[in-house]
Amino acid sequence: MGGKITETWLTKPFLTSIFLGLGGFLYGFDSGIITPSLALNSFLKYFDNPDAPLRGAIVSVYQAGAWLGSASVGITSDRLGRRKAIAFGCAFGVLGGALMTGAAHVAMLIIGRMLVGYAVGTITGVAPVFGAEIAKVLCAWGFFVALWTGVGEGKWHNPNQWRLGFAVQSIPALALGVGVLFISESPRWLCLKGRHEEAEKAFRSYHHNGSNDEWCREEFSRMQVNIAIELQARGNLSWAELLKSPAFRKRLFVGSFVWAAAMLSGISFIQYFQPAIYATLQYNQDQQLLISGLYGSVAPVACLASLLFVDRIGRKKILISSASLLSLCYLIITIIAAVFPARPGLPTNEAAQRGLIACVFVVSANYSALLGPMTWIIPPEVFTTELRGKANAVVQVLHYSISLIITQCSPIALAAIFFILTNALCAIVFALVYPETRGKSLEDMSEIFGDIKRRTEPELGDARTILSDKKDNGINEYAIEKTESK
Repeated sequence: MGGKITETWLTKPFLTSIFLGLGGFLYGFDSGIITPSLALNSFLKYFDNPDAPLRGAIVSVYQAGAWLGSASVGITSDRLGRRKAIAFGCAFGVLGGALMTGAAHVAMLIIGRMLVGYAVGTITGVAPVFGAEIAKVLCAWGFFVALWTGVGEGKWHNPNQWRLGFAVQSIPALALGVGVLFISESPRWLCLKGRHEEAEKAFRSYHHNGSNDEWCREEFSRMQVNIAIELQARGNLSWAELLKSPAFRKRLFVGSFVWAAAMLSGISFIQYFQPAIYATLQYNQDQQLLISGLYGSVAPVACLASLLFVDRIGRKKILISSASLLSLCYLIITIIAAVFPARPGLPTNEAAQRGLIACVFVVSANYSALLGPMTWIIPPEVFTTELRGKANAVVQVLHYSISLIITQCSPIALAAIFFILTNALCAIVFALVYPETRGKSLEDMSEIFGDIKRRTEPELGDARTILSDKKDNGINEYAIEKTESK
């Protein structure tokens, strides 16, 4: 039994996905570390008690940096490769973390946070592409560590306590940036660049176990055939291809709207400004940090729970149920806040407080178990190999654009009622527009969107002709037949 477990789990693709999970960890930690900082009296005192607009700027400038990083990822990932693009982003993460740790004034803090955002935007734009071709990436544990780091900062009675969390965020960036250079490049990216020998070597490094030579040869050949047919059908693919055909416009909508739904779910509002929410309930600093830490503990548990059903239940069902439940949670929050408002100097209804906090926790559990994982899974699934890097960059730009607006406006204008409406709208869109993609391979997704028909014998014959003109491509007849049988 032990051997079977090893064969199933301790494979290089799985271990590589765990390592690439540092990208998700970095995303979660960098997103979450500002939350406890805003609750620390030492942080507020050092920066002269920033008002609501400045707090919004401190939070949202991270999203602005992430927007810039995700906007450039199409170029960096396609030209440098997946590994070097991730390392490139990590360098900015280390620099930004250092600036935030040593911040002498708010401008320095903002610049550092923007650089960290740029790093996260680059890494999240590349890591899902790389990871979707190898495994999945998760980020809940990063957010968990960030919030409990904040609890630890609150217990460390030192005027520089707020610098600790900012320093820690450089560690995963450094580890990922250096370590990613020691793993193999994406075989599909190498194939797209015409570097077939390197691609086969990388493919075997991930999948060869010493006794499956024939399987590796056949699967690699089939991957080459799939890419060749796709490129032949689409010609010289470019950025313009994203908008030229109805099928690719639908791909772009499906891949980007799930991220838009994630931001419109209100999760950023809850994550960044929950200390302010708890403060309105008249909790002190230690209580705010403790509740935030407990809130951060919900996400990893929910995320782990999602592994039990995420590939057993259809993507569409998960999306619809998640958005519907989120809308219901915000409705309850709105009702509680309206019926039992917490006013300074007046007694509070403790049962109502606990009910509101419970709804906040349910929002986190819902997002982490249902909608959150879909944002990492669906975009890489719906884009073809050639357009995956560019299209994911567009998705991330849209994601951070919406997040930038919400995080800047949240402490000033937005209320829970807004998220009742947005989540209800998202549930309707998921029900009416989204296709089911569970269990489909990356290359076969074309058939779902109708931009490449099921391969016929004449098309396979054309693929044979194309591939026969290339030297040392390692394509054999069995791979062609395997592709035809799909």
